[in-house]
Amino acid sequence: MASTSRRALVAELERFDRLLEVGCGDRLGVAEDLADRGRDVTAIDVADVAIDGSGGDDHVAGSTEDANTVPRGSLRVRHGDVVVLADAPDPSSSLGTSDGVDAVYARRLPAELQRPTVALARRLDAACLFTTLGFEEPVVPVERRSLPDTTLYVARSIADPSP
Repeated sequence: MASTSRRALVAELERFDRLLEVGCGDRLGVAEDLADRGRDVTAIDVADVAIDGSGGDDHVAGSTEDANTVPRGSLRVRHGDVVVLADAPDPSSSLGTSDGVDAVYARRLPAELQRPTVALARRLDAACLFTTLGFEEPVVPVERRSLPDTTLYVARSIADPSP
């Protein structure tokens, strides 16, 4: 069963259609939950991320439909460094997100990665939301949102993408 904080984070993020998770590590629960709700998610980490027991630079999970023909998004897991991407000439191409990104998010984002994450979101013209390691305060200007069992920091917001 998903934690209260994970469910709350998914509820906050599901208003976005196309998301980028920074520093996913092997914790793909939020990204998987968002894909199950019909969102397209790209998750990146500097380490090769294993999904379904396989690692590699690029893995696509999910499909456009499940067995019950319920709309389903996709989860794409890639090797990627937010620091490099923030300075890349064309971060969308580097990420393989030619359709764009509505929101960049991270869970347990360490202070040293907050500035490059916000810079990447700005370059992608996307919202930027994150949680911290818990003992660290954000080092970038943020709006704080209290969620059950966690605090969500909004470093960059865009107009509500919902119709």
